[in-house]
Amino acid sequence: MPSTKEIADFLAVPLLGENLSGLKPNSLQAAGKNSIVFLGNDRPEDIERLNKLHKIACITTTALSKHLPSCTVLIHEQPRLAFCKILERFFVPTRTPCHATTATIASSAEIGVDVAIGPGSVIENGVSIGPGTRLGNNVTLAEGTAIGQNCIIKSNTTIGEPGFGFALDEKKRPIRFPHIGNVRLGNNVEIGANCTVVRAALDTTILGDDVKTDDHVHIAHNAIIGPRTQIAAGAVLSGSVKIGADVWIGPNATLSDYISIGDGARIGIGSVVTRPVPPDTTVFGNPARRVPRKDS
Repeated sequence: MPSTKEIADFLAVPLLGENLSGLKPNSLQAAGKNSIVFLGNDRPEDIERLNKLHKIACITTTALSKHLPSCTVLIHEQPRLAFCKILERFFVPTRTPCHATTATIASSAEIGVDVAIGPGSVIENGVSIGPGTRLGNNVTLAEGTAIGQNCIIKSNTTIGEPGFGFALDEKKRPIRFPHIGNVRLGNNVEIGANCTVVRAALDTTILGDDVKTDDHVHIAHNAIIGPRTQIAAGAVLSGSVKIGADVWIGPNATLSDYISIGDGARIGIGSVVTRPVPPDTTVFGNPARRVPRKDS
C-alpha cells in the first residue's frame, strides 16, 4: 500500500501534513485510520467528519484544504479526477493478459500484444484487436470488427452482428437487408456489459477514441459517435445517428434514426430525441425539448 508521499509524487502535487503509509482508499462514509479519500464539496457534515478522524489523507482543493486542519492533505483542483488516477495506479490489481482456453479465436484474426480474452468469447474471421485491449467473458466480435488499443469490452457484449433492416416485398413480407459493413472502435473505448454495437449496412459503424458506454446500451447500424462521448445504461441509439464529441447521453434515453447530436450536447434521463440537437444544448423529456440555461 502506498504512502502519501508516493501518491503526492505520482500526482506531482503539494503534500501538507504527516507522511502516512499503508493507505487504503475509502468513501467519506467508510473512512477510518489510514484511509485516503477525496473531498470536492464544502458540505459541513463531510468536513466535520474528516476532522474527527485521525491519520487520514484527503485529496482536496486549495480552498477546501483550509477547513481540514486535522488531515494530511494532497492539493489538487480536481479531487475526483486525482482519486481516479491513484486508484488505477496503486489499487487496481494487475492481471496477466491471456487468452482463455474456452475462447474461440479464428485463425485470420489479428490480435495485438497484451490482449486479454475471457472465457467463452468468440473472435470471428477478419477481426483485429489492438494492443492492451481487455475482453470479458462471453464477448462476441463478429466478422470484420476492428477494435483499437487499450479498449475494455465487458462480459456478454456483442459487436458486429447484422442490424435490424428489412424491405417489404409485393406481399408485404419483410425481406432482410443484408448488412455487409463492419464496426470500428477507436482507442481507449470502453463498452459495458450486455451491450450491442451493430455492423453497418454497407459502410462502418464508428465509435471514436475514448467513447464510454454503460451496461445494456444498444448502438444500431451506421451510427457514428464522436470522441469522448459517454452513454449511460439502457440508452438506445437508432440507425444512422451522428453523435458529436463530448456528448452525454443519460440513462434510458432513446434517439430516433438519422438525427444528429452536436458537440457537447447533453441528453437527459429517459428522453426521447426525435429532432437534431444543436451543440452545447441540453434536452429533456418525451419528446425531448431544450432546457433553457439559467442565465438565459
